[in-house]
Amino acid sequence: MLQQDLIRYLQEKILLKNEELNLQEIQKDNGMVHIPVIRRTVRTRRRVALLTVGLENNISPDDYLLKLFTSPKAKKQLEITDETYEWIRNGFVIREFRFEKDGLTVKKEQYRMGLHLCRYKQELKKEQEREQAESFLQWVTAWNEIKDTLIPQDPKRTEALHRLKELLDDVACTKDFKPIIPQWQFHKRLLFLHFLAAFYQISMTEHHFDWKEIGARYYRKIGGSKAFDAHKSEFIEVAEEVLDSPLHILGLSSLGTITPIYFVGKMESATVSYDYGPIHATTDLAAFTENFHTEAKVLWLVENRGILTRMAFETDFLKETNSLVLGIDGQLRSSHRRLMKQLFMDVEQVIIWTDVDEAGLVIGSHLAELIKGYEVTAKWVVPPLEVVTSLEAFRNAFERALELRATEQEEQIGGIDRWKKWLSL
Repeated sequence: MLQQDLIRYLQEKILLKNEELNLQEIQKDNGMVHIPVIRRTVRTRRRVALLTVGLENNISPDDYLLKLFTSPKAKKQLEITDETYEWIRNGFVIREFRFEKDGLTVKKEQYRMGLHLCRYKQELKKEQEREQAESFLQWVTAWNEIKDTLIPQDPKRTEALHRLKELLDDVACTKDFKPIIPQWQFHKRLLFLHFLAAFYQISMTEHHFDWKEIGARYYRKIGGSKAFDAHKSEFIEVAEEVLDSPLHILGLSSLGTITPIYFVGKMESATVSYDYGPIHATTDLAAFTENFHTEAKVLWLVENRGILTRMAFETDFLKETNSLVLGIDGQLRSSHRRLMKQLFMDVEQVIIWTDVDEAGLVIGSHLAELIKGYEVTAKWVVPPLEVVTSLEAFRNAFERALELRATEQEEQIGGIDRWKKWLSL
């Protein structure tokens, strides 16, 4: 007699609609049972499948088997070997024959996840969740020990570090950090939380510090200085977005890089003024230490320098339309976001012009989020050299174009007449 939990598993996970197990015609075979599956209608009763199920449970499944079957719904093709029979005999795999209408001719043979494998994976998942919960609580404990024992040494950092403290407090309180880079695996996201806590700790107490000092100060053990090395560039980039500030402004002194921001048009701050003419460049450091303004009423955000170079030649057009063109070089950095937020306060229109590829779709969507809350009219340039005024229309146009082919901006630039038409729409 089959156990009820096995019967229930087969009924819920393996059988199709209107199918049932024929428990009266079960055949036993060397630690396995063959179970006919029938389908009943008002007038007929027909055999539609045969399941071979194991009753033993003497071994644990190997890694290959755990990866092969992701769910009970998965259907796989396997060669019949001694190993396959062992999998079936131990309840890890179910052999399923599907028959033609005559109930005798085999239509297809396939293999499904067995009850014992399903339970084993469920136990592994529970154990993983327990370990993850424990690891997360260890981070919460470390963060709570750090956050209230530090006094900021540099008042200029107070705002950014306070934002970071509020973020980490919220994560510790809600025990939910999935929104932080959700595409990352658990261990990488948890390591990033440790990095943020470590950065907060050292930035609060040291005026300048080296990359290696972040992990060394935090872990205080051999190898601690290398703890974050594997994800250095990613962690820095995401941390700058979280803090809305380059990390070297907050004390990190070993990056050795200054990121230029190229633009064409009039823009000024308390210490510098730019006019129409050649392509200008400011820096990420300036974007965070200066307050920029512009007399322009139209801000063009272009993904690469090709458009920027082309429009730089049209000085009369820029003057006539009161335009400022900002290049974002294929990547939307924290410094771009900072500068744009300042300029959004002054302009009336924002024209977003990206490459017609997956990256351009992402950048255009991120810029839409950035513009929210500002009283500006947003427009997106879409193939074939038209403008739309909604994010949904932009995404639809790009997705249609991507089905055909990716197009670089420089391939289709248009000219002054077309650009003016966009501004008037």
